[in-house]
Amino acid sequence: MSDFRLTSQDQTSRPQSGDLMDMLAAVWRARVAIAFAMFLGGLLAFLFVHFAVAHYRAQIILSPAQGMNLVQNTALDSGGHSDNVASGQDAAGIFQQFQVRYKSAAVADLLLRDPQITQGLAQDRDFNFTRSSAQQGWSADRLAEYIADRVRVDGVGESALRRFYYYHPDKEFGVLFLQRLHNITDGLIRHNVRVAVNERIVYLNGVLDSTMNPNHRRNITALLMEQERLKMLVSIDQPYAADVVVAASASVHALWPDATLVYAVFLALGAFLGFVLHGLVLYARGDVEKVEETLRDQRYEQHDWYFPESGNNNEKPLTGGYERRKNGRQKKHDTPDAAE
Repeated sequence: MSDFRLTSQDQTSRPQSGDLMDMLAAVWRARVAIAFAMFLGGLLAFLFVHFAVAHYRAQIILSPAQGMNLVQNTALDSGGHSDNVASGQDAAGIFQQFQVRYKSAAVADLLLRDPQITQGLAQDRDFNFTRSSAQQGWSADRLAEYIADRVRVDGVGESALRRFYYYHPDKEFGVLFLQRLHNITDGLIRHNVRVAVNERIVYLNGVLDSTMNPNHRRNITALLMEQERLKMLVSIDQPYAADVVVAASASVHALWPDATLVYAVFLALGAFLGFVLHGLVLYARGDVEKVEETLRDQRYEQHDWYFPESGNNNEKPLTGGYERRKNGRQKKHDTPDAAE
């Protein structure tokens, strides 16, 4: 009877349990290196948590301002029909402008004029032995980059609400910083709208004085009244671009660094590096061939299934196949050529 062997397709379709056992065996052989590397990783994690400056999270929830940035008036066309004329942008559009303008250099320049802001920024550092960014001097551009990097914005569900959050060692300063950031950004947008409205009022007054057509004068007067109304609304001391839904507040406990996450990451990295370094040491010492030979013997035990030449189906195929293959390799190594 001819030998019966599993084809490569059959072998790949069969679960390769030997591969998992080989991996576990390799991990067990590297247990000392892995344990030592995990010890070093735990030590580094302890030093990281010990020297890191605790940061609290301050947050504020904002929404598009309603009723302040949109004014409608009724103007009459040349035929005497009414037409609704909208002034300014919609609330969502101006709120989008707010989310872009809060990290601009113009807002940063106004923030730097407040001594409380500069004093609070001087306390911000990640570790006890590092220098604060304030020691290198602040400028409007540097503070704008700082705000863009440190003040993050998240959506609140599927709504138009936005959560602004900021980490700082002093929880009271974190709340103050978000409040000032909102007030200055909203006030800067309001100021720009007020300047634009004043320019339009001056222009419409000039056109009205030079127009004699009654229908044109009626439409220009309607537009002028609209701009006057918008000017009155932007002069009211209320949010123009972003309303405060939830006032700024800070977390009770420090949220950075997260000791659990730090230890888990450092220990996992230590275990991985210990395993890799153990393999590199074996390769450098030339022991990798011995390891590969052992792994090949294990794979022969698990995957070399065939019937012996005697045709005796009662003989265990795994043991017989393994013994024949092992004896064949031993005879090959015992030949004079192999010895030379």
